[in-house]
Amino acid sequence: MAQPLVYQSQFGSAGTGPGQFNTPYGICLDPNGDLIVADTFNYRVQKFTTSGTFISQWGTQGSGPGQFGTLHGVCVDSSGNVYTADWDYGKIQKFTNNGTYLTSWGTKGSGPGQFNGACGITADASNNIYVVDSLNQCIQKFTNTGTLLLKFTTQGSWDTASSCPDGLCVDQAGNIYTPDLFNYCVYKYSSTGTYLLKWGTKGSGPGQFGLLSCGISVTPSGVVYISDFNNMVMHEFTTNGAFLCDWGNTGPQAFGKFDFFCLSPSGDAYCVDNNVIKVFGP
Repeated sequence: MAQPLVYQSQFGSAGTGPGQFNTPYGICLDPNGDLIVADTFNYRVQKFTTSGTFISQWGTQGSGPGQFGTLHGVCVDSSGNVYTADWDYGKIQKFTNNGTYLTSWGTKGSGPGQFNGACGITADASNNIYVVDSLNQCIQKFTNTGTLLLKFTTQGSWDTASSCPDGLCVDQAGNIYTPDLFNYCVYKYSSTGTYLLKWGTKGSGPGQFGLLSCGISVTPSGVVYISDFNNMVMHEFTTNGAFLCDWGNTGPQAFGKFDFFCLSPSGDAYCVDNNVIKVFGP
């Protein structure tokens, strides 16, 4: 049952110290229940408890192993390994849960296994890794060691050359959902990349979108959460695109222009909003 979530708490501030952020983008929960945050322009990954206690960090600026350019998406697999998507270098990196570098794959380009705008990243129940390539307008699927399994375009007769997918999630049946930044809609594909449906129009009313951001997630019960950057609201839909509710746009803790977020098994939402993490719950 969909329901608006309410503000609980927040942590973080602007800065370069532990627990501070400089334009964080990606966020996810690991199997231990800790938060992994892509602290983009501090060129690092930070790890916290869900109450905001700083645990560890890793990364520096650069193109080498364990270094980052513009770090966008972050996800974890069932073993707690951490995967990062780097927009600048077209590279996916894999780390242990404590930040030890394991491997990487990808280069700048438009061919299979290459990226021009690696942005959203997620893992499915089989630990396959999906990556949205915004500027190449495609989604690619890999094993968790970087072997390419599938590549399909998000551009087709149902959208336009302006398509800019920038986030994604995968439901329990393997269906893939991605918001389109400039076309004010969400696309749904099968596990093999077959187009299934889209929903959304431009606007600020129920079920309408402003400029969409990278944040999208789906619960086991089939509720799709989508962050709306311009309307500064969280949307909830069914997996078939039926509008359920909006929240987060009123009160003293209303969203700014927020982007990525993640959901906990208990139904809490951890939302990256400027340089803080806001926590919402039932």
